Amino acid sequence: MQPSVLKRVCLALVLFTIASNIARAGSATLKWQLSSSSDVVGYRIYYGNRSFESSVVVANKTTTAQIDGLIAGATYYFIATALDSAGAESPPSNEVLFTVPVDEANNSSLPAGLREISTRADVLTAQGATIAGFVIGGSDNHTVVVRGLGPTLASAGVTGVLADPFLAVHQTDAQGNDHVLASNDNWRETQASAIDGAGLAPANDTEAAIIMSLPPGSYTAILTGSNGTTGVGLIEVYDLDSSGPLLFNVSTRGFVGTDDHVLIGGFITGDENTRVAVRALGPSLRQFGVSGTLDDPMLTLFDGNGNVVASNDNWIDDYPSDIQSVVHAPPDSSEPAIIIDRPPGNTTAVVRGKSGGTGIALIEAYYLP
Repeated sequence: MQPSVLKRVCLALVLFTIASNIARAGSATLKWQLSSSSDVVGYRIYYGNRSFESSVVVANKTTTAQIDGLIAGATYYFIATALDSAGAESPPSNEVLFTVPVDEANNSSLPAGLREISTRADVLTAQGATIAGFVIGGSDNHTVVVRGLGPTLASAGVTGVLADPFLAVHQTDAQGNDHVLASNDNWRETQASAIDGAGLAPANDTEAAIIMSLPPGSYTAILTGSNGTTGVGLIEVYDLDSSGPLLFNVSTRGFVGTDDHVLIGGFITGDENTRVAVRALGPSLRQFGVSGTLDDPMLTLFDGNGNVVASNDNWIDDYPSDIQSVVHAPPDSSEPAIIIDRPPGNTTAVVRGKSGGTGIALIEAYYLP
């Protein structure tokens, strides 16, 4: 049988539980529809919390699989393929992700703020580079890992990925001067043992990663392609410290395309109930000299199960008093914003252009103490 005959699987997360044991391990139950391809003999589920490093195979006519031994508080990614008797696999299913709940008794020990952030966008050149800004609060240094991924996204079915990411961390001083604090092309070339020891080694050697201790302040991670290459890339920032204020606000600027090429920002909240303001800017960027901006952004928030928890087109339609009260109203009335309380776990913000519009946009998420 030719591999192309195998049809894509539609994967869903239907039940999540967390076991009450010393390891604080959790489990996820996934469900899918039987493939209509007659030669399918089974399905393979790929999963992991950094990349798709694990997999399980289930027999044909099975439509569910339970994945055990998941770490509480970690975010896992899942895809599925159908298998024929020769071992050929279908194209991967849609990707689903889930943050395993933390025991209620331990929720109060989680610090406030945003524990991890990520952003995915089309990485172009010049003003089309993908830029992630983050602010570290409090008074103590925090050890962070910043990653720039590209090839890893292909295993999730994303097409046109950035083949060779280049990552740099910047800071602007009080006089407005930009300083490059660190940069990396291939993560194994520098800091390999420290990054691997943190459990955050990228799956591909051409991907970039930086580990460093940073004092409170504002920072920018810029992702480009080596030698001017372009494609879909992902920036991730992980705070490795477990106490004290964490990431207080994040922003991402990138090109908004269509389909897999929309702008995606994600963050993980660390308190029992964290209030955040999320907004997407397009027309407002023109005042800063950015050309080719997205004319009419639309913003949607998803929880760790992929459910829509909020959406907005024009901020003034739904949240005028709330947004204005915390000084996060977008400058342009056509730009969206959302204020929402989020439980511990992952939240994903997706920016699309209305009526299929494209252009450069900015996602910002603010932790509201």
